[in-house]
Amino acid sequence: MSMDSPANLKLRVFISSVQKELEEERMQLRILLTSDPFLLRYTVPKLFEKYPVPLRPDKKAYLRLLEKCQIYVLIIGKEYGNETDGKSATHHEYDYAQEHRLPTLVCVKGDGGCKRDDAEEAFFKLVRADGHTYSRFKETTQLHEIVRERLIAHIQEHYELSPTKEEVAVANASIAFASPFDRQRLPERDLDDLSPARVTALAQGLDPESRKTLTPAEREQLLLDRGYLWFNSVKDMARPTAAGLLLVGKDPSTPFPQCRIQLDLYPGRSNSDEATLAETIRANIPDAIDTAVSTIWKNTRKTPRVVGLKRIELPEYPETALREALVNALAHRDYEDTSQHVVVEVFFDRIVITNPGLPVGHPSLKRLEKGEARSRSRNPLLSQGLVFLGLMEERGTGIRRMRRAMLDHGLELPHVKTDEDRFVLTLPGPGDDLGRIKAPASSAESLPKSVLEELNKRQRAILERLAAGEELTSAGMQSDFSVTRETVARDMVALIELKLAQKIGKARATRYVYAPSESSRIVR
Repeated sequence: MSMDSPANLKLRVFISSVQKELEEERMQLRILLTSDPFLLRYTVPKLFEKYPVPLRPDKKAYLRLLEKCQIYVLIIGKEYGNETDGKSATHHEYDYAQEHRLPTLVCVKGDGGCKRDDAEEAFFKLVRADGHTYSRFKETTQLHEIVRERLIAHIQEHYELSPTKEEVAVANASIAFASPFDRQRLPERDLDDLSPARVTALAQGLDPESRKTLTPAEREQLLLDRGYLWFNSVKDMARPTAAGLLLVGKDPSTPFPQCRIQLDLYPGRSNSDEATLAETIRANIPDAIDTAVSTIWKNTRKTPRVVGLKRIELPEYPETALREALVNALAHRDYEDTSQHVVVEVFFDRIVITNPGLPVGHPSLKRLEKGEARSRSRNPLLSQGLVFLGLMEERGTGIRRMRRAMLDHGLELPHVKTDEDRFVLTLPGPGDDLGRIKAPASSAESLPKSVLEELNKRQRAILERLAAGEELTSAGMQSDFSVTRETVARDMVALIELKLAQKIGKARATRYVYAPSESSRIVR
């Protein structure tokens, strides 16, 4: 058994192959190491994608990347690839891996009758002569299954770690139900189509330990490794995949018109009434969620409560439940259906969120409604990206958090149904009975006077909103209080240091919640 600590285990897995011929296979292994819950925890994919303009690989560059890896995966196809110093890049990588005794996993595309070019056939003979066993595959799903099985076996043997039954079930579902949409390459889009702030946030989520030291090139490489970017060797530049564009793009609806939210507000209980507001939201998923939540908050009722000696206003719906519902709709919708988009309808007595596509695997609606259905996703790259951005936690827990938030707010549980080829989630509101809305069990007024006296007027106002159950963002507070980002940052540092608030999420996905500790309740 290895002496490495399983608790800190992160095996870098280098994927080696001819880039152009085996692009789909390389992407499939990115998806594997990004969406399989067990391998996500203990491995990181590493791929060298960047070839300079003459299409000759930089030997030093790709070997430097390989130096940091602990496992070498070789995919052999029909082509040998361009040569440098008499060998292809893949051959140089293989030589390095053998010289440094890296565990080597060999996969061969095609059956025994597959015709390869002469140089590739000679290379394959060399690999066999070195004593490596290999597995053949025809389809990318077979490659996915082979590599997964062998990586798990390696981790079990050397680190005595094994996936749980739930992790196995989630992994199998990812193979069975994954749509090709989120991994498709977008040759007409480039890095100018991406939001720099969102790119930074995603890269920091991919490598949280290095967030302060990541260079632009390192951020780009992280997104390449995980499948949110791909490298166009002909144009010599990185470009986004569909998942990357949806997560960090400026406007994903430009190539994909279905990637938008239609938000309609009605004064009554039916959409036969004329909408008082009809807004089309076109933005990456994190920004779209922020916009939708902000719009709903501004256009729904607030109910006053007297807590202690102060009057506070509680929102009509808990923000946590609303965000979870939107994340669920955007993460799991059917993006291959280009005729439909996500629709959010705000009525007097409820919010209805409809997204294209039925839940994959056909779980029972009853189990879904209770948050008991096993997590499955047709968009594994997209869903995991939302986890990296701090917008999703463990997959499958969103509905359970929605349920808790609704009950804590004094509202009925959310309920779900299907409508032909659409999934419909309803958040029941208070209707005519605003009095049923509950103040949070912990409120700012429960704090000792000495603690409150340390806060300025604006910080108290922020604290009251947090205590009322709101999740606040920096951008929202800048707008609501007409202050700069720096002022908001100072206010939140003060509240966090007093152990009154907690920061969750990363970068522009950051939000703040009320989180008083026991120590903050003691008179100083």
